[in-house]
Amino acid sequence: MEIKNKKIFTKLILIMIPILFLFSYTFLFAVDVEWMSGDVKYRHMMGEWESLDIGYHLANGDVIKTGEDGEATLLDGDVYINISPNSEFTVSERFDNNKHKSSFMLFLGRLKFKLTKKSTNEPEVVTQAVNLTVRGTEFDVASGHDGSTLVVIEKGIVAVSGKEKTLVLRKGEGSQIKFGEEPEKKFKVITKVIDWGKWLAQSRENIKGNELYILTKILKKFKEIDEEIKQHEKIRSESLKKKMEYLKLRDTSLAENKNDEASQYSKKAGIESKRAFHAIVNIRFLALSSIGLKDMADNIFRSIEKPSTKIRNIKANIDEIFDSIEDKYIYKGDRERLEKKSKKKKGCLDLF
Repeated sequence: MEIKNKKIFTKLILIMIPILFLFSYTFLFAVDVEWMSGDVKYRHMMGEWESLDIGYHLANGDVIKTGEDGEATLLDGDVYINISPNSEFTVSERFDNNKHKSSFMLFLGRLKFKLTKKSTNEPEVVTQAVNLTVRGTEFDVASGHDGSTLVVIEKGIVAVSGKEKTLVLRKGEGSQIKFGEEPEKKFKVITKVIDWGKWLAQSRENIKGNELYILTKILKKFKEIDEEIKQHEKIRSESLKKKMEYLKLRDTSLAENKNDEASQYSKKAGIESKRAFHAIVNIRFLALSSIGLKDMADNIFRSIEKPSTKIRNIKANIDEIFDSIEDKYIYKGDRERLEKKSKKKKGCLDLF
């Protein structure tokens, strides 16, 4: 009887391995609201804006927005994030070479990051123009109305990456990157006093006369996002297909009492589950990045008194791609579903 029960237990474990791979990649609500003042709101994905409170736990897909007098401080593990007035950004995450990364998407305004000396968490910061890889540092980053980015380093090192080039900034250095261009030039902070409010206002002025150029760049970026999503969808589809093949082979091996062989197939199925899960997380990351890009396109288009036919066509193409992404991957009210799941899993958040 004991041997029979052991065999049943072994088979159950082999059957559960692919599922365990998936649940090992569920995450806690990690970003907490430590302090706030004035007008600070949040929404999940494209949901309705709601007031934010101290102690609130932010999840993947939450968008934070501050008004004229709004400020907030968030805590992601041992990373402090201060949000300045008139800012909007999203809490997100992605996988890079199987490594999970916290990712903060700054659509507009300014953030200040401070990592403690003991910090092992190195979040990624994404703007409309570049990705910032943080390595033990204290820095400011701003994203303008025209999609440009300004980065200033107080301590540590930040790698600023565009599509093709990476610029490494150290203590006392800064860089300004225009939307659609690569990070190439740096400046010494001591020689350039930063008036962040003036810089943000100037970024709005920079749009005048350049609407067609910026909208063309936005459309190009939307096409790149759409293509990346398709690549991840292909990976996901292939992984799920392989997973099912391995599960069939596992079941055949179990029926023949070849437990060692079944174990190998089960592990392979688990690996494919993991790959498929990483792909859908990265798809959601790309979908979230499109929200700020769409807002920028909308604001620029509204500022044009009499848009030309060419501009209208470009905007129509942007809307078409975004609508397709929104229909598939950006869900209103999605947070409520996630919170219900998280309670069932004792505080863990199963994203999908």
